[in-house]
Amino acid sequence: MDDEPTSAPANAGAAVADDSVQVVRWDAPAWASRGLEVEGGWLHAYESRVVPLEGDDGAERPCPVRLECTDLAYAEAGQTVLRRFGPRVFIGDTAQLSLPEARRLVAALTEVIERAEGAGR
Repeated sequence: MDDEPTSAPANAGAAVADDSVQVVRWDAPAWASRGLEVEGGWLHAYESRVVPLEGDDGAERPCPVRLECTDLAYAEAGQTVLRRFGPRVFIGDTAQLSLPEARRLVAALTEVIERAEGAGR
């Protein structure tokens, strides 16, 4: 490794402007039961329940169902952008769905369950 010092950039001694900083945080969604500060923002979450599902080996594995959204502040094209991502439905670690996708999944599950229950009558 080279032990010679590198020269400082030409503007190394330039003063940094003392700009005021404004912290922005949205109100938590009404459905959120907890919040967690994350890098660059805030995570809002609600965990519905843990559904035991049978795994490939026949053993039950817990499958938490939760709702989350994240408020983030980040730089884009020289501007500070504030954005809320979500809400998203998480089904264990296997699926992450938008609300419309989750509705379509519930409708499809309901249809096949009702069909199976109706066929047995």
